Amino acid sequence: MMRESTCWCCPYYQYDNGRGVRCEGGRLKLPSGEAEREYIRTYCADHLGWRRCTISRAITRFYEAEEERGR
Repeated sequence: MMRESTCWCCPYYQYDNGRGVRCEGGRLKLPSGEAEREYIRTYCADHLGWRRCTISRAITRFYEAEEERGR
């Protein structure tokens, strides 16, 4: 589990539990705590990395399409 001092950059992040990450896009189960920490460092807690995450990109596209439909 990541420490409370971690700066979460991804707006869709919800929580982590030591072997996986939960976000608005679903739950990602990882094989170990180290794999989870690496994923979080690379995507959830990286100021540019979260934009490269395929889950966050899909959610962002969804919201952008919703906004376009609402205009």
